[in-house]
Amino acid sequence: MYIRTISLEHLRNHEQSSLECSPLLNIITGLNGSGKTTILEAISICGLSKTFLPSADSDLIKKGFDSYTVAVQAISDLGVPYRVGVHYKEGSRKLIHSSLGDRMNPKDILGEIPLIVLSPDFKEITFGAPDDRRRFMDALLSQARKIYVEDAITVKKIIKQRNALLYQAKIQGVSVDKGLFDVLTDQLIEYGARIGAARASFIEEFTPHFLKAYQTMCGTKETVSIEYFPDTQKEKKLISFKDFADSYTIAAKQLEIDEYRRATTLFGPQKDDIHIMIHGGRARETASQGQHKSLLISIKWAEFTYLQEVRNETPILLFDDIFSELDAERTHRVLEQVLESGAQTFITTTEGEKLIESVKGDYKLFTLPFSY
Repeated sequence: MYIRTISLEHLRNHEQSSLECSPLLNIITGLNGSGKTTILEAISICGLSKTFLPSADSDLIKKGFDSYTVAVQAISDLGVPYRVGVHYKEGSRKLIHSSLGDRMNPKDILGEIPLIVLSPDFKEITFGAPDDRRRFMDALLSQARKIYVEDAITVKKIIKQRNALLYQAKIQGVSVDKGLFDVLTDQLIEYGARIGAARASFIEEFTPHFLKAYQTMCGTKETVSIEYFPDTQKEKKLISFKDFADSYTIAAKQLEIDEYRRATTLFGPQKDDIHIMIHGGRARETASQGQHKSLLISIKWAEFTYLQEVRNETPILLFDDIFSELDAERTHRVLEQVLESGAQTFITTTEGEKLIESVKGDYKLFTLPFSY
């Protein structure tokens, strides 16, 4: 898939901007604060229903206005046109319309424009806490499998209800409504097991893509691996729905008293992690800074090949100021791989003129701020 046009209105510091894009490489350059990343955010909103940065929709609106609008027109690998537009007014829900229909929910457009995003903020995937790695996994699976989105939303609602019930009982000094609590526990076991089994299956499918990407990007023989590690996993590796359901059933019984005391849910897929390993040690603890960069780039490139295979559509690559973080060798390897893939790519940089010296083939250079 590739994007033909992007339009932004009242998004961050863009009053009204539009771009006609190259189907291959698009380099967006300008000084810091000129609005380069905002263009990538507009694409993200149209593909993922939200920005890839940790910002509330109300924070995206240009000062002095009360709403923003973004839209893209795209073409699938089969030549089918696709359009999507998102309008957000402060205090209201997003209005989303696309080729698939009007007044759509955010989940309805996930995966229609498959996106792979890489920015310096994403280093938390290898450096950070389990929540950062779960977020990476959930974001990719949400684009790959529609049913996963439904299950993830359901699990989130169940946990919220369960926690509210526990908390209310604690602050009121009364016993938990056991009937309702047991119903929520059973629902969490069922839907949590579906999430766990989907994640375990995903990691099995994703691993070959990751190993190949690391070898290609890094050109080394370092031993790396990636493994889904459920919080309830003991000696036996959890793989199937039944494996997860059984482990959650045991955990629910063992942790029930502690849950009453702490007023929070202590088991489920929200407690799990991914172990990214290098030379037998956890990357979070043992990898060098250079290895962390190589691992992150490899994970992102593996996302690309995995999503392309699952969706049967070429994802669009969004690289936000990543080359300032990479040395010359890694920059060359990334650019080489991008150009060979044929994927449409958007790159933001403060050094656009310097970057195009390494580019061979079709590209467009956009310099901000735009003048009209």
